[in-house]
Amino acid sequence: MTSRNSNRSESRTPWWNYAAAVFTLLIAIVAVHGDSLTHGLFMDDHAHYRQLRESGWSLRELASACYLGLVGDIAQVWFMPECTLRFFRPVAFGLMKLCYTATGWSDASPMMMHVASLGWHLAACTLLMLLLLRLGARLIVAWVIAMLFAMHSAHVATVQWIASQSELMVTTFILAATLCYANFRGWRNLRAPPAESPPLRWRWGLASVFLFMVALGCRENAIMFPFVMGAVELTMWRRRGRAALGMYAILATVMIAYLLVRAYFLQGAALPPKPYIVPPADPGFVRYIFDKACYYLIGEFLMVPTVPIGGLVYLREHAPAFYGASAFVSASILAICLVNRRRIVAILGPAWLFGFMTPLLPAFESPHHLYLPGVGWAIIAMMLLEKLRGPLSAITHRATLFRECVAAFMVIGTGGLLCMMSYISSLSLDTAQRVEDRVFDEVAQAETPIRDGDTLYIANLPLIAHYVKLGVEERLGVKNLRVVALTWAPRLLFVSSPTELRRMDERTIEVWVRDDRFFSGPLGRLVREASGREMPVTAAAPVRTPDFTVELLKGDPSGIAGLRFTFDDPLPRDHVHLFWGSQTRWAYQIKEESSPDESRRETAGDSPARRDAIPR
Repeated sequence: MTSRNSNRSESRTPWWNYAAAVFTLLIAIVAVHGDSLTHGLFMDDHAHYRQLRESGWSLRELASACYLGLVGDIAQVWFMPECTLRFFRPVAFGLMKLCYTATGWSDASPMMMHVASLGWHLAACTLLMLLLLRLGARLIVAWVIAMLFAMHSAHVATVQWIASQSELMVTTFILAATLCYANFRGWRNLRAPPAESPPLRWRWGLASVFLFMVALGCRENAIMFPFVMGAVELTMWRRRGRAALGMYAILATVMIAYLLVRAYFLQGAALPPKPYIVPPADPGFVRYIFDKACYYLIGEFLMVPTVPIGGLVYLREHAPAFYGASAFVSASILAICLVNRRRIVAILGPAWLFGFMTPLLPAFESPHHLYLPGVGWAIIAMMLLEKLRGPLSAITHRATLFRECVAAFMVIGTGGLLCMMSYISSLSLDTAQRVEDRVFDEVAQAETPIRDGDTLYIANLPLIAHYVKLGVEERLGVKNLRVVALTWAPRLLFVSSPTELRRMDERTIEVWVRDDRFFSGPLGRLVREASGREMPVTAAAPVRTPDFTVELLKGDPSGIAGLRFTFDDPLPRDHVHLFWGSQTRWAYQIKEESSPDESRRETAGDSPARRDAIPR
């Protein structure tokens, strides 16, 4: 009787309560993520912006725009093999192109794209609330969980980075497809379905199929939708299960057609190489999948930041805490589901969490991977909150009031912690974007003008500024620049220890770092996994590129301290520019007329550019 009474109560809830719930969700989203409206394009955004502006509206043209020419196209990196990542996301890219076109591809376009991201996030949170209501949750519980989802720190990069907008889209469409599927199959409450079998509503079923198709055009992980719904069907098979086989036949047909169309446009599976994806044949594949699942679990439930490339390595180095926290989260999920074992959500929550997480596990760790699986976190959190609050029929009982207070305390504490962690994550993202902007600005403002077709050699380029070619071209209105990274900065964002650039003669330079090492830490791991060797160069085997030779001068097991670059032609010269980064400059231009004291050495200190770029 409790569930039926709850459903009647919710059905009588005035419409303005729902409107107020959506409005407060909007207020929370703007409060937590509104700072992103001042952000511009960042990293992959530069490539998407250029490719979408140059592409047409046909399926083939939108599919062709879904790529990232990371090494070889955007920048030439002698210590990394050429790599182009290809995707099949024509719906997402079409929607992004529509938004850019509506703003005239102007300076206001990035801000409007961030507005669109906030709108997609609001749509996802609203649909999540509606799904929880459909599953029998009370409005206050559904609203609280949607609010926590809106503020979750694991979702900061997804909401505030335009390139992750496809993740917002696929989550929105999958949630809408799930709601249609719930109407099709008659999901009405938290408990296992009653004996009566409501008729199948095929219009809702076909709407679910259509939304599934749209989601597949936004992001590849949408393909897990039929499997997640199928897990719930294990508890519903007696309810016209055979009649629902037609739905699964349609979903299977859509999946097969999608895979064939994707293979046709991408000319195969188009799976990226290591380290972007760890192949099943790799000796460490099984452990990597297991560790990634553990990492994402503690990212969802314990708000541990998901740091690309280096995060998993760090956690492995602290194995007791890492695996202990993962075991605690797993045991908690199991306990919550066992307590609710007679309910649909006990299957749907973990099925959603692990189902939509599975296709992402072979890829390198990234925070935006947690957004769609995060709906599973929300369903599990709803089960916990419902148990803490107790049955609705006993709301005036003292014990129940005590449980209400405990639940409220936990919600407020969790919300406060999520807001604090989201602020820190947002600050980190903002810092990274400021670094990228400073590098682009300093190169674009070089004394020697940069013209069409020029070559830019950059030593100590921060990896976060990898898209310097596209950023400088947009700032200066030039085209066909060639950017060659001589070295990455030893740290992800900047040079943290004294460095030295020695001009030996007109064709030879040496680059030295005192305390840090080139190709060490997470960046070294990235180079090793991509190139398949421990170091990119050894004393016995210099590396030859089309226009220079690289020799190792000093190195140890932790990395490289000194490198010599011998160019085929004098450097710098017309149409060729040399830049290098240090503790005081992001990209200082080395000029031919510079004296040795002016161009050779940079030591510790703060320049105005550095002080502006990194919050102290």
